[in-house]
Amino acid sequence: MFLIRGDMHILRRGGEYAREQQRLYGVKATVFALTGTILLILPISHVWILSLIFLGCGLHYFKRRSDWHKGILGEKMVVEALSPLDNSYVLINDVVLPDRTGNIDHILVSPNGVFVIETKSYRWHYLNRFPIRQAIRNAVSLRYFLKGHMQLDIFIPAILVSTDPNATTSQSSSTINVISLRNLCDFIKDQRNQSRLDSEAKKNLIHEILKVSHTTSQKEVTAQKWLLKYIVLLAVGLIIYIFYVFSGGNPYGKWVLVTEVVDGDTMHVGRGWRKITVQFLGVDTPETVHPDKPVEFFGPEASEFTRKTLKGKKVRLELEPLNRADNYGRLLAYVYLSDGILFNAELIKRGYARVIAPFHFRYYDEFRNYEREAVAAGRGIWTTKVKNVQFPSEKGGKIIGSKKSKIYHLPGQAYYDKVKEENRVYFDSEEEAIKAGYRKAKR
Repeated sequence: MFLIRGDMHILRRGGEYAREQQRLYGVKATVFALTGTILLILPISHVWILSLIFLGCGLHYFKRRSDWHKGILGEKMVVEALSPLDNSYVLINDVVLPDRTGNIDHILVSPNGVFVIETKSYRWHYLNRFPIRQAIRNAVSLRYFLKGHMQLDIFIPAILVSTDPNATTSQSSSTINVISLRNLCDFIKDQRNQSRLDSEAKKNLIHEILKVSHTTSQKEVTAQKWLLKYIVLLAVGLIIYIFYVFSGGNPYGKWVLVTEVVDGDTMHVGRGWRKITVQFLGVDTPETVHPDKPVEFFGPEASEFTRKTLKGKKVRLELEPLNRADNYGRLLAYVYLSDGILFNAELIKRGYARVIAPFHFRYYDEFRNYEREAVAAGRGIWTTKVKNVQFPSEKGGKIIGSKKSKIYHLPGQAYYDKVKEENRVYFDSEEEAIKAGYRKAKR
């Protein structure tokens, strides 16, 4: 496009690249803010952290959009400031060199040479190293471009312009000139660059710059292309999340998938590298898979009941705050079904399990009451053992174990009554104490 402002020739109206970047960052800001808001209202644990990241990115992109908007206004102000120049000057706006080696706001071709102009809306105390380096880099990139395409090696001055109306300070050096907008036109007129161009060289230079700028602009990422990529990535992330959920989800999450039942009181949740073994807290079913023990009475029935109830189902795990794993590294948990039933208690009520107390847990007394009822009714494992059952005392058992020393004491032994109450754990039999990892006191 060829325009005339006063007598100066203006090629490329400019602003297309900046406007496209403004649209791009506007779309990014909207999409990230919307995604963050949706994630924030989803009932998924810990996803709020990801939501804050998306919202933060949205704010960042909104700021970038605002910066590009200021840049568009600033470029227009520079064009207006240069309009008094005569027809020996040619202004080319918004030039992007190949491979993004330079993104130049304005290239001014004069009888005395070529100037690269970088526009910033900062005040002077914000014109730090980055914009100065950017202007110098653009000038150097344009010089190498002309040298490679036209075998034209000339010095190209870099000019950094502040469009802030309150900017009054000027600064110059041998490599860059930092000036205010109001002084730009006079500064250009006063320049006597040593690299004079004849009309033919000037024409070829302008032609090469316009050609490469047009070619490069076709390769720029548009808002539509970015949005399409984002949708694809979002779809891939959604597919991964769906696979993650249906493969068992987070083993430590609120709801987990039971992928395997080992026996009546042990199961696996999650799959692959996320598979976790869970031991039902406070209950002990008869052995069916122990390598050193035979299959015990009512063990297969207990395992089958657990398998039918839990396998392939989502359950909620609840842990004791201070005792999260047993001596074998298995997660100790209360297992809740989708209807709110505590499965640990259900095993005891139906006679599939007895109470075991590796430590005093919150439902100990409740589980003991369920066990008494199952024993009295002769359910499950208590069918042939009702006459031999000894019910625990009011404290929970007649054998006292010390949590700190892992030693249990029988009635009549020297330290039976000397274990502090907060350090006690009760057992109904020595077998139960030994299975919980305790050893018998010597006296």
